[in-house]
Amino acid sequence: MFQSERQYISRVILFFYCSLTVFVLGYLMWNSFRTKQDVLTNTLGWPKEWSIQAYINIFKTDNFQLNIFSSVVILIGSLILLVLLSSMVAYGLGMYTFRFKKGIQFYFLMGMMFPMQLGIVPIFLIIKNMGLMNSVWGVMLVMAAGISTPVLLLTNFFANLPRSLYESAKIDGAGEWTIFWRIMLPLASPIVVSICIVTSVGIWNNFFVPLVLLQNDDVKTIPLAIMKYTSNIMMNMDSALASSVLATIPILIAFFFFSKRVIEGVAAGGVKE
Repeated sequence: MFQSERQYISRVILFFYCSLTVFVLGYLMWNSFRTKQDVLTNTLGWPKEWSIQAYINIFKTDNFQLNIFSSVVILIGSLILLVLLSSMVAYGLGMYTFRFKKGIQFYFLMGMMFPMQLGIVPIFLIIKNMGLMNSVWGVMLVMAAGISTPVLLLTNFFANLPRSLYESAKIDGAGEWTIFWRIMLPLASPIVVSICIVTSVGIWNNFFVPLVLLQNDDVKTIPLAIMKYTSNIMMNMDSALASSVLATIPILIAFFFFSKRVIEGVAAGGVKE
């Protein structure tokens, strides 16, 4: 009886939380199709007129498409590098036994405990010395370095795979790279998909790293463009609302279509047999 009551209370709390989130997102989108004057003078009332002028302005006047392009390039490049690096590291940790293995796993575990902001000074100096300031490549390298959680999830998955798969491939003459690329990595696709979806949120919404590494307007990401509007919110209310909607929609669509895969992937990587 007590268990059922707890579940009921949890569902009620989640329902109100989800309802509030949907209301905020809906209110944001609703106001983005109103004029700036209407939003400021009639905030909670019914719109006097509907308009897409805010969306037109941010593309025509502010070249918001460049910000979208930079964010998309950083997201795709970071995910590719992150998946390749984390999967190869996790494959070695999960499939082989060697000295200092526990120490390496502890190293990645420690990486989850310290935010990137603590090391931003050496990161800045490294990127500057590499000549990657004001380049999406520099941001990609920094974002792809956050492989601690993917490594731990994939390591547990590879460690729990039947050893017979590896031995059978070896008997058939497959090399290490072939075994990893054609057998082991495809088996880990549910975890890889969940890692990509969950990590993409942090990469897409990341504000701090692009703020430090990107100074030119033509390479700034969406969060930096939104900051430009919100720094003078009264003058740029319509642009801030429109850009915020465009920043939110891609992540919402991704989670809507892949939420089930995210849960399956995390469960597959987190359960130890």
